[in-house]
Amino acid sequence: MMRYRVVFEYQSEDSAMSDVYNCRDEQAAMDKFAELSDMLEHSIDATDPAGWEVIDEPDFYNIINRDEGVYGYVRLLEG
Repeated sequence: MMRYRVVFEYQSEDSAMSDVYNCRDEQAAMDKFAELSDMLEHSIDATDPAGWEVIDEPDFYNIINRDEGVYGYVRLLEG
């Protein structure tokens, strides 16, 4: 039986969050990945979009703004 895990981390000057979600199937994992990716994307939308580095791949979403001291990622793992 294939297992799916979604790993999340977010850090700013004011706060830090990290979590690991174990999902029962691929669809649940993809839904959680999309939810967390959207949350990170809203971090960009809430500020000036200049200065952000974004990596957007099917199983990895990463944001960094060195000027603002913000870093976050979500990764979908299977196995």
